[in-house]
This record gives sequence, structure tokens and C-alpha cells, in this order.
Amino acid sequence: MRRSWLGPILLTVLLLGAAELVLRALGFRYAHYPVSMRYVGTLAHLGADQTLRRRTFHIDYRLDRELLWRPVATAGVTNSAGFLGPEWIEAKPADAVRVIALGDSCTVAGEDPYPARLAGLLGALPGGRRWEVWNAGVGSWSSYQGLKLLETELLRYKPDIVTIYFGWNDHWLAWAAPDKDLAALLDRQSRVLRLVERSRLAQGLLYLADACRGGPKFSARTPPRVALRDYASNLAAMVRLIRSAGAEAVLLTAPTVLTPEHPVTLSLCRRTRNFFDPARIGEVHESYNEAVRSVARRTGAPLADLASEFARAGRPGPFFTDGIHLTAAGHRRAAELLAVRVRRAVMRRSP
Repeated sequence: MRRSWLGPILLTVLLLGAAELVLRALGFRYAHYPVSMRYVGTLAHLGADQTLRRRTFHIDYRLDRELLWRPVATAGVTNSAGFLGPEWIEAKPADAVRVIALGDSCTVAGEDPYPARLAGLLGALPGGRRWEVWNAGVGSWSSYQGLKLLETELLRYKPDIVTIYFGWNDHWLAWAAPDKDLAALLDRQSRVLRLVERSRLAQGLLYLADACRGGPKFSARTPPRVALRDYASNLAAMVRLIRSAGAEAVLLTAPTVLTPEHPVTLSLCRRTRNFFDPARIGEVHESYNEAVRSVARRTGAPLADLASEFARAGRPGPFFTDGIHLTAAGHRRAAELLAVRVRRAVMRRSP
């Protein structure tokens, strides 16, 4: 009986080995990414391509067990941690006021994003203070990831002020699981990927499986990446953490000019499938902005209500590139509004 199985087993091993060698000779490779990274790839055209000092650059991402994904360092653009701007150094000068801008692509994308403009405005204030403003924005991040960055890394840099600007990615549809459940999923998938990376044959089989499976299926019942209640809880937790470190949080609402007929709205609902109903995008987004206002009222945290301030501008269209991200004029206005709140918060903390 053993002899009857030996031939087929050896033949199978030889065929698999031959297939492996052929694929290697052909240079075949297939990078199989978990659904979270496919999500980032889909949104990259909205947030990862940015312009700084009239030069366009791209920031890539890699998987991260705690943060789900994080930026990869880009020479000449980011610091060694992958964040836009200068190196982050733990030692803080005695005369410095350190401000960290936490957010998503609305914080990091665009020509001279608002954190850089905020640094210029604060530096021009009388009083001789030394201001440091760091940009901790990451494309496609949600409030869950912002909270994780605070818990694991940010507070060791001893900020005096942390500004918090999230909301868009929180109410996009979850591609695999809500963000709070995604870390465990990524951990399981990453272990499989480490094995797959060693075999071109396994990569080929995964390629066929992905082609047959197709993209994620969505409906109005698909949960958001961060539910509204969890969004408010994340913001409140960030405020508590920041204050426990002796600093102050400044909350921002996310302005927009998106309408149900806007091309970006239709793309998000029909092409990238990050939202389910064009008619409801304004209602849902405003509910997340209202959560920011509610947390500010409950905690007493300073609020820069960009959504209301931009709407009062009368014709806020020139502030936006796509209804979500800001133009140079939009970043300038955001920095002006934020500078007032930051300065007041620092003055309240001063002895």
C-alpha cells in the first residue's frame, strides 16, 4: 500500500518544485496585501500624493501591529519615522512650546499644510516664545489610529498642545472589520504572509484566489471603520491622555463642500465604495463633526470649529481641492483659526 502512494507523492513534489522554479525563472512575484492595505491603496490618490514647496512627492505605508499602517520614511521629505518635517527629538528646549498636529491626510496633504503655516503664525507672535509645530498626520488614518499613536509614541515627546483633526476616514465603510478589530486580523494575516513570501508558487495561488474573490462587497449595513459612539469615545480618550501628560488638546471639526452630486461623493460611493449613499454623506459627516463639538463641551477642550467657520465664509469652494482636502488658501485659513485657539490654550496653561 505504501508503494502505491509513493509514486504519486514524488510526482506531486516534483511538479510543485518545477512550478516553483519556473515561476522564479520568469521573475513572477505577487504582493498579497490584507484588505486594510488594499483600502490604503485605493485612497492613496486622495491623500498620499502631496505637494510641498511646489514639488510633488509620495509617502508609502507599511503594516504596523499597533497602528495598522504607518508611513515609510521618504528621503528629503519626511523624518526617519515617516512623518512630514524635521526629526522628532525627545529632549525639548526649556523655552520651547511644542505643538503636535495629529490627523489624517487633511493634516499632511497639500501645499504647505496648516501645521507648517501654524508654525509661521505662532513664531511671529510677540512674547519671545520658541514654537515647535510637528506634523503627525497620516493619510487614511482614523481616530482609532490617532489614539494608538498617542498611547504608544507621541506623549514621550512632551507636547504642550496636541491638535486633533479626524472624522473623514472614521465614517468610511470598513473593508474587513472596524478599525478596533482590525489589529487581530492583521496579525493573523501577517503570519501567513511571512510564509507566502518564501514561495513564488504560494504567491501564484494567492493571485488566483484574489482574482476569483474580487473586491469587498458593501451595503448600507456595512459598519463604518469607527462607529459614531466609538469616534466620540476615541476623542474623549485622547483629551484625557493628553491632559494626563500635562498638555492640552485642541479639537478640530472637518470642513467640507461635498454635496450628493459632487464628483468625489459619487466616486466614493460608486467606484472606491468607501461610502454607501451619496444622499446621506452630508448628514453622516455632520454627525461626526457634532460629536467633536459635544466632546469639546463635555471636556472643556478648546475647539477650532473649522466646519462652521468655513461655512460662514460664504463661498468656501476655493478652500478645497476636492471637497475634503484643503488648498493653499484653505490651509492658510485653518492655520489662522487654529493659531488663536492654540495661543489661548498656552496662555491658560502658563503660570
